[in-house]
Amino acid sequence: MRTSPRPRVFGRLALTGLSALLLAAAAVAVGPAAVSEAATPTDDACEVSAAEVSWGFKESFRSYISGTIAGGTWEVTGGAGYQTPNFTWTGGTGWYDPDTQTGSVAFPGGIRFTGHGGLLDTTFRDPTLEFTGPGAARVHLDVSGVSMEEALAGGTAADSVSQVPFIDVDLTTATIDASRDGVTIAAAAAPTAITPEGFAAFANYEAGSAFDPITITVTAVCASAQTQTPSPGPPTAPVDAAPAADSRPADASPGWISWAVAAFVAAGAAVGGVLLARRRGTGRNARTGSGGAA
Repeated sequence: MRTSPRPRVFGRLALTGLSALLLAAAAVAVGPAAVSEAATPTDDACEVSAAEVSWGFKESFRSYISGTIAGGTWEVTGGAGYQTPNFTWTGGTGWYDPDTQTGSVAFPGGIRFTGHGGLLDTTFRDPTLEFTGPGAARVHLDVSGVSMEEALAGGTAADSVSQVPFIDVDLTTATIDASRDGVTIAAAAAPTAITPEGFAAFANYEAGSAFDPITITVTAVCASAQTQTPSPGPPTAPVDAAPAADSRPADASPGWISWAVAAFVAAGAAVGGVLLARRRGTGRNARTGSGGAA
């Protein structure tokens, strides 16, 4: 597989016979279409945990491939799916910032269209859904295939270009459900249109031409939810204060000891008073008896 060094647009050449039929298929006009740089996650970005895209590509192109002129078919590769009339991609990974409504979600898998006995062989794979701001998104695709020039010359060398901004997506009717735990973006049958870069890589349809509507579901978990601490339980009822008697220091004496000490001191004072009175009475009697003998 090689990367084409210059645009190869065949949509305006005047050809006849088989060449005209091949031109109608416009398998791929791979050229150096503008390739978008990978979007950088913002500081507040949420991590995508689940994502799914459902898209029919272009109904008129599918009808041409499966019709009697091209006599072709399509197959899904690398994890993509197909359920009439839509191709599906799941398992998207990436990020989304609910504040700026920007983000990037990459999906594995692709679609391979073939027809005209193998002269038409084009693959669109590994879509990246880029949220570009409020109400808007783009789908980027890797595009590869044998150019009309190469096919008519009998060659099989394929040209390729990576992550072409292929279609614009109108998300003005999308719903964004944000919560503390994360965010979910959902859009049902959102309108799409091929971009100038998409036209440079796939020259069958002019820039701005409507492609099939797309359905998108993206769920992301935010860092605040990933690091969330457990919620505190109900407040604990205050503990009643212990009675005052129980709150005294451990070495404090019980009340009855204080009363016993006080009673002992009082009794001692009373006994001392009696003894003192007796001593004073004995002294007076002794002095009286001495005076009489003289």
